[in-house]
Amino acid sequence: MINFIKSQIYLNESWIKPRTLLNLRWLAIVGQGIAIAVTDMVLDFTFNVEACLIIILVSCIVNLASSIYFRTEKRLSAFKTFFFLCFDLTQISLLLFFSGGISNPFTMLIIVPAIVSASSLPIFYLITLGLITLLCILLLSVKYFPIIDSSGAVLKSPDVILVGFSTSLMITVTFLGSYVRRIFLDNSKMNKALQATQVALEKERKLTALTGVVAALGHELGSPLATIKLASSEILSEIDNDSPIYQDIKLIFDQIERCKTIISDMGSLGKDDQYVKIIDFYTLLFEASQPYMKLEKQIIFKLNGVRQGYEGISIKEKMIPLVRREPELIHGIRNIVHNAVKFSKSSVDINLIVNSSKINLEIIDDGKGFSYDVTNMIGEPFLNRTDFNLSDEKTNMSEEGMGLGLFIANILLERNKGKLKFSNVKQTQNDGKKRITGAKVEILWDRSSIEVLQQDKKAKVKENPRNVS
Repeated sequence: MINFIKSQIYLNESWIKPRTLLNLRWLAIVGQGIAIAVTDMVLDFTFNVEACLIIILVSCIVNLASSIYFRTEKRLSAFKTFFFLCFDLTQISLLLFFSGGISNPFTMLIIVPAIVSASSLPIFYLITLGLITLLCILLLSVKYFPIIDSSGAVLKSPDVILVGFSTSLMITVTFLGSYVRRIFLDNSKMNKALQATQVALEKERKLTALTGVVAALGHELGSPLATIKLASSEILSEIDNDSPIYQDIKLIFDQIERCKTIISDMGSLGKDDQYVKIIDFYTLLFEASQPYMKLEKQIIFKLNGVRQGYEGISIKEKMIPLVRREPELIHGIRNIVHNAVKFSKSSVDINLIVNSSKINLEIIDDGKGFSYDVTNMIGEPFLNRTDFNLSDEKTNMSEEGMGLGLFIANILLERNKGKLKFSNVKQTQNDGKKRITGAKVEILWDRSSIEVLQQDKKAKVKENPRNVS
């Protein structure tokens, strides 16, 4: 608990501009001045006008001083924002104290600072400001300077109404503050997760672009290397083997041949990834899983439930659809495969099920499965992170994960018309009871929404034999 309080006190997260709070305070000062003038001069009500005017004057001085003090700051820290709001709460409470207390019709404004803090400050400051607000409401309901009308009667609601109004204000502060806080946290998490999605997608695009640069480099260097090789071969044919420069020219010839081989390999890789925009779905699954093929855990590829190797797959016979090699599609599948490999015990099954109208991809691991308490929240960002353990954020990220990978996969695959379903695999054991034997992620597409028809493709699919271990 002590570590939590320390982490919240020193947390410096606030994106409120000083100018925003200063302008709002000037607006409040103008409104307060008009309300006091109308009440005193037009309605002829009697209350402690002098005290109210002094409070407003102090607010003007504080606001002017704040404008000078914070003119160089673009953003306020959480600590400074907290004191800004505390001053506003104190100011409105003192005005209400000298003008009828809780029976003043403008009492509702006392909840504004707490609501603002709910959408911008750490939880520690929110709770502190909320408790101060509740205390002010309680004090204003029992102690205040009354308002007297023109006939000399004290303007006061029945005690039952005052108690009910005070209670409703306290409930409003608690409920509305919690509601705004929840919405703020959801939006913050979603924004951070979307930013992470964009970063991941941008990395994928850069890698794709880099392979294109490699291919272009190989193409450009091919001509000068061929010229050098031709010239060196002609020189070798014209000089004797015992010539002093023969071995040097031979070395140049051999190294040029080696350079051409290297560039040829690099160029073919770049062309495969960059220039061939259309690929069969089975090959795409292999490429998406490639980073995890060398790990100790086995990845098993299946087609319509039958285990397959990569070689010998006939696209025509097996009805494997052709799709565009989109970074979103590859990265989305890769994230799900990574999650399955991470939590599996020994193997991961990747089963592609295709028919004339649907494409269903099943990724199944043999791990412990999804926990029951998070089954309904799978695909949400920052799944294992709570709002009350920010000091242990790095630990949670490294040890348990944050659900961000599945969230990114969900977003990217939905852009490609995919629908995700998360479940656990259950098998009947020897004792007759069903137990979880792994997690299962299904991705379903309508074939027509993702398939590239033969007559529409602009490049032939180039198949490169690879072995799946």
